[in-house]
Amino acid sequence: MPTNHTPNYQLSQWERDDRILMDDFNADNAKIDGALAAQAGTLAALAETTGNCRIVYTTYVGTGEYGPDHPNMLTFDAPPMLIFICGDYFRMGFLFRNWNLTMPINSEAGGFHATWGENSVSWHNPYKDFYQYNVRDTTYHVVAFLALN
Repeated sequence: MPTNHTPNYQLSQWERDDRILMDDFNADNAKIDGALAAQAGTLAALAETTGNCRIVYTTYVGTGEYGPDHPNMLTFDAPPMLIFICGDYFRMGFLFRNWNLTMPINSEAGGFHATWGENSVSWHNPYKDFYQYNVRDTTYHVVAFLALN
């Protein structure tokens, strides 16, 4: 019979002169099995309530180019569904999957012309690098919502 027990699951903790019995081992294994089963159930329930996407963050640095011959492109490890791009001066643009024209927030010069691939999106603006979110040496911050496969 064990002299001591662990604080969380009351598992056996023997001293040198304690008598070790098979029943104690079996009881400990049953406690461990029950705790693992409860944890697996909690994780399964959590997975069902976490939604249908994964959020990723990345950055890119503008090149100064713009227009249909010089599109920006982002590639991910899963299909992007919604992308937010934050540039300088608190400008933010967004791209919704399968929309060919997506409007930047706080922009006076139209939107992006977007082309969607399986795990990528490219976009351009025909007027200026500023409106395409591609000003040379400017770091752009990207938050993307990716579909779960």
